[in-house]
Amino acid sequence: MNRYDVIIIGSGLGSLLCGYILSKEGFSVCILEKHSVPGGCLQSFQRGENSFDTGIHYIGSMMPGQTLHSYWKYFGLSQSLALEPLNKDCYDLISLDGRDFPLAQGFNNFIENLAAHFPASRDFLRQYVSALKETVSAFPLYNFQLTDRHTKNTWMRTNAWDFLYTMAGKGTENLKLLEVLSGNNFLYAGRKVSTPWHQYALINHSFISSAWRLRHGSKQIADHLISAITSAGGKVMIRKEVRKISSLKNKFQVETSGDELFVAGRIIAGIHPQTAIGLLEPYLVKRSFQSRIMSMENSVSSFGLYLGLKPGSFPYLDYNIYYHSSRDVWNGQECKDEQWPGMYFLYTPSSARHGDHTSALCILSYMRFDEVKRWEGTVSSRRGQDYMELKTRYAGKLLQLVERKFPDINSSINSVEISTPLTWRDFTGTPEGSMYGIRKESGNYLKTMILPHTKIPGFYFTGQNLNMHGAPGVTIGAIMTCAEILGLEYLFNKIRDAE
Repeated sequence: MNRYDVIIIGSGLGSLLCGYILSKEGFSVCILEKHSVPGGCLQSFQRGENSFDTGIHYIGSMMPGQTLHSYWKYFGLSQSLALEPLNKDCYDLISLDGRDFPLAQGFNNFIENLAAHFPASRDFLRQYVSALKETVSAFPLYNFQLTDRHTKNTWMRTNAWDFLYTMAGKGTENLKLLEVLSGNNFLYAGRKVSTPWHQYALINHSFISSAWRLRHGSKQIADHLISAITSAGGKVMIRKEVRKISSLKNKFQVETSGDELFVAGRIIAGIHPQTAIGLLEPYLVKRSFQSRIMSMENSVSSFGLYLGLKPGSFPYLDYNIYYHSSRDVWNGQECKDEQWPGMYFLYTPSSARHGDHTSALCILSYMRFDEVKRWEGTVSSRRGQDYMELKTRYAGKLLQLVERKFPDINSSINSVEISTPLTWRDFTGTPEGSMYGIRKESGNYLKTMILPHTKIPGFYFTGQNLNMHGAPGVTIGAIMTCAEILGLEYLFNKIRDAE
């Protein structure tokens, strides 16, 4: 029987960070991954000569002294990753109502670049930046501090759009600017009625601080962490799908699909909490806890086009594009049928750069799971002709919208790979292909809060559902999980000393 101090289920970013911390601290660690390739949303996939990332397309706050850089230095990532800075004057281009608006890196630069388009709103932009900074200051771990402040609860209860609207006051220019400032809400599957202000503020603050592409894709993060874990004596095992978790003499017994048994004193579930709860034997879980977890709503999924391009036919873009067909940038995920797609996110992978041109292009838009629900019981490559026709039809509609900005796009295409919520579900293991897991709600933030510890002794959560999605959110979440075992002050001092 395979015995360990800690078994970690899933091998996404949160799981690998936990595995790194605990194996470095001398725990015997085993990570069980059901797929043939570890990494979760860090995975890349190859199509021809091009490599495409699954979930992490660009990261923020990686300048020395900034949030992610400070944490990732402890993991050896800040020193080892091959990064490419996005355009300092426009890391995200918001295309709205026939005009393009830049979101620039550096807070003063951010203000000046937008003030060129909204000259009467310079004071409001200063107020906006001050609000971002004030909000993130209420989250000590985001600021690489150990102290706690209760003011963060206020921001978690505040609705993002309501806060922006109140701050902007009356005026047509300010209202248009609010749409621009919300134009990259695909980063958090933003909903006007429920997105919390703190989620909006932390994500935007991170990217305005600095924005980067991963030159060799996000897989390099997984490769580095797995190498470090195995060097410390830990194990990362693939094709080990967990089927059941039960108790065995004050420990946990984990059974995989191959009828293998693993035993550990602690379990960390890096998979979706709803999936994890379903693995536990019923006697281990209180009905009230199970009901609470299972009642949580998930964020929307996506539809993706991964295009191979003819040599020299399409420029490499050192920025991302968020294109909106409506003046309301918040309604993208509500669009379906004739109205779909309401928006798209487009970028050129750094790994596909060839001088001033690119050999690949990635285009993503929202897609609701309802659109593919009738095939949910099928497996990849065996979903039938109707499913293939749906994918082709949606691909055509998305390309029609892209043609508005890039009229010659179709003549540049060499190959097409299409993903739907089913692809995302199968590839990442998230229910209904949810992009960001459990949806955060400003109206009742406690209802959607997942803590690292549970009332099951020795059973913990980590990953994007715990704290917040995105690289900084998942990193801090992994630290919170491991702090339940090691102690927060002890662990934080170890990380700080690495600085």
